[in-house]
Amino acid sequence: MKLNKVYQVTWKDVKETFSSILIFGPMFGIPLAFAVILPVLSLYIAVHEAPSIAAAIKIPNISAALPAFKSIAFMDYFSINILGPITMTMPIITSAVIAADSFAGEKERKTAESLLSTPLSKTELLLGKIFASFLPAVIMAVIAFALYGSIVNYLSFQQFHLFILPTLPWLLMLAAVPFLALAPISIVVLISSHVKGVKEAQQLTSLLVLPLLVLPFASLLGLASLSVSFMLYLIFFLAVFDFVLFYVSLAVFHRESLIS
Repeated sequence: MKLNKVYQVTWKDVKETFSSILIFGPMFGIPLAFAVILPVLSLYIAVHEAPSIAAAIKIPNISAALPAFKSIAFMDYFSINILGPITMTMPIITSAVIAADSFAGEKERKTAESLLSTPLSKTELLLGKIFASFLPAVIMAVIAFALYGSIVNYLSFQQFHLFILPTLPWLLMLAAVPFLALAPISIVVLISSHVKGVKEAQQLTSLLVLPLLVLPFASLLGLASLSVSFMLYLIFFLAVFDFVLFYVSLAVFHRESLIS
């Protein structure tokens, strides 16, 4: 396997993505909008609704806090455990749209045969297509996290005179993004190679990315706590899963499926 060939495939797809604002606009705009809106929402709820919500969903560290500190505790919990995972998953969900277009788009544009005529191994071809969606997802996640963290800290300092972020679990969430992104994007790229068109790939993609929203809801319902140990276990599990998934993908991926 030659990395320069992987780079050529990746760069070709990235250029096509950024050639149209209709594609890269939503991919960047939606996560950035969430990164701005969610901290404002968090502050509003923390100031006006923290005690009642904490009591309703039984968040111990907030319910047990003194009245004067309930808003601070709520914003700390809400910003990290609920809105943090949403900020983490939004770039991945939007980048899955690029992954859906990877091979299915080549079929629709009648460029699959010319792609197959190049001296690329199936490993180089598959990796190149995966990285074309994976790299924008990770870059966008870093930007969204930085913007989100800056706004949360600005608002929390203005209201409570303290900085909430960064915390170790929050930093581990950012570290988990590459591992979390790789699995769904790899699956979507593989699906894209076996369907006839982009619409079919996008419909299946919408079903696959829904599990990414489990993390914030599990935290909200008290089923999972985004502690340091939980995040380390999650990163380890995702790393192993990604490794296995890639080799399974190589086994079931056939170049001939692109022209069938």
